[in-house]
Amino acid sequence: ALSDIEATEFQDPLLHTERHLVENEILNSQQVVDLYESVRQRVECVAEYVCTRPKLETPKAVAETIVNKNKLKEAPPLASESEREFLLGRDYKKLSEPQHMAKLMNWALTDVMGRYPGAVVFGEDVAQKGGVYHVTDNLLHRFGPKRVFNSPLDEQSILGSAIGMAHNGFLPIPEVQFLAYVHNAEDQIRGEAATLSFFSKGLFQNPMVIRVAGLAYQKGFGGHFHNDNSLAVFRDVPGLVIAVPSNGADAVKMFRSCVRHAHEYGRVVVFVEPIALYMTRDLHSEGDKLWCHKYPELEEEVELGDFGVRGSGEDLLILTYGNGVYYSSQAEKELRDEYGVKSKIIDLRWMAPLDTKRLAQEVKPYNKVLIVEECRKTGSFAEGIVLNLLEELGDLPKIKIVAAEDCFIPLGVAAAAGLPKKKEIVAGAKALLGLK
Repeated sequence: ALSDIEATEFQDPLLHTERHLVENEILNSQQVVDLYESVRQRVECVAEYVCTRPKLETPKAVAETIVNKNKLKEAPPLASESEREFLLGRDYKKLSEPQHMAKLMNWALTDVMGRYPGAVVFGEDVAQKGGVYHVTDNLLHRFGPKRVFNSPLDEQSILGSAIGMAHNGFLPIPEVQFLAYVHNAEDQIRGEAATLSFFSKGLFQNPMVIRVAGLAYQKGFGGHFHNDNSLAVFRDVPGLVIAVPSNGADAVKMFRSCVRHAHEYGRVVVFVEPIALYMTRDLHSEGDKLWCHKYPELEEEVELGDFGVRGSGEDLLILTYGNGVYYSSQAEKELRDEYGVKSKIIDLRWMAPLDTKRLAQEVKPYNKVLIVEECRKTGSFAEGIVLNLLEELGDLPKIKIVAAEDCFIPLGVAAAAGLPKKKEIVAGAKALLGLK
């Protein structure tokens, strides 16, 4: 009925706002009408102007503002040694001792927060508890509850808070406790944080580094909520930086680079930390501590897109990342010792950006290439790598992919079943090389 429509329109918040302004003698009725009219004329004028502007007609023009290319601000100077010694306390004397990834990342977070006054760390259990894996241990003590605090058990709240903080000049470093938890709030990365620069023509950004404890291989700790090996949701977001370190030293240097790019260029970063490698110390035998590293010097960084190279063998090239680097390093030794196969391992480090031209040049001299993919084969990073190599090289070498099964991660002793490990990598290499 017309009366119902009129009653609904009477609840228009603009009309109520006008009433409050008039009743409180802030504006009179004519002034309110004049204000509305001036806004109408301004909108009309802008609309007419926009119609005269050049239209976006090419893919390059459309994509121009996905990533801000202009430096917004300079990174603060590195902290002094006296400042670091104060913040790190007893840990300061341990910086030269080889450590596992979790400890090195704890120190990296400390240094970053000491350097960037606007950096804030928050997430589920990151404060008093120091995180599920103690990566944020002592940060609350070092920086206080205004810069290190717990969030609700809700990823939408975590990422939504990060967006709001970024809008207000902070440098948020939110933690998502497990990779699978991202799916509860993935659209806040895709639909809000990563699109702001694109839809504002580069005028606004959402700088943040989202730390995600993730990937599989946690012994006996399965289930699709706590042990997930899918990164496909991130790879589909234009402009998103995706980092996946394989060891503590790289994690520190990559993290520093990510934070600097977020601060200087407003980049949105997903920093995936392989849970199974947090506390890993040994590579080939118990006590060898070959997966421990010294804390890198403050100025050391790994630039976006720069991958690592291990070895120089000419028989086989292995392309991998994250946990795959660890297990490929084990397989490389067995292939060398038992079959005389000399290999080179490329640690891709970054899923985005990926330096496809440099990667193609690394692949070009090889006749046999093994891609070790810890994520599910369907929709995996390996698929994109093969396509990029095909476009860059035309004629491909013989390629084999050793990937995780298209399956969720099970519970208990089967948690690592279906994931590529040393045994599967060696078998894949032998098949590729025609060895028995």
